[in-house]
Amino acid sequence: MPFNCYLCNEETVITSYFCSDCNYIKRILQCYGREEIKNIITKVCIRNQKQMENKIEIIKDKIEKPKKKEEKKEEKGDESYLSLNTDLMKELKNKLK
Repeated sequence: MPFNCYLCNEETVITSYFCSDCNYIKRILQCYGREEIKNIITKVCIRNQKQMENKIEIIKDKIEKPKKKEEKKEEKGDESYLSLNTDLMKELKNKLK
């Protein structure tokens, strides 16, 4: 009779309680110990409030800086485009005369 994996509860297993991925995790847990793995997961995967705020600020800066650069490029691009067009128009008018 097949069962779901006891850890992930996603994969169906027949011969053991854990699927192959969860069995791998279980072996790592046995090698390093429960407390060591718990500390690693807490430091790497779980963010505290200060870390979340820093991440939000970093993302905000990345979003705002490209917008400012684009605005500057658009301003310069628009001016040069207009001056280029007026110069071309003058040349064309002179040629048509």
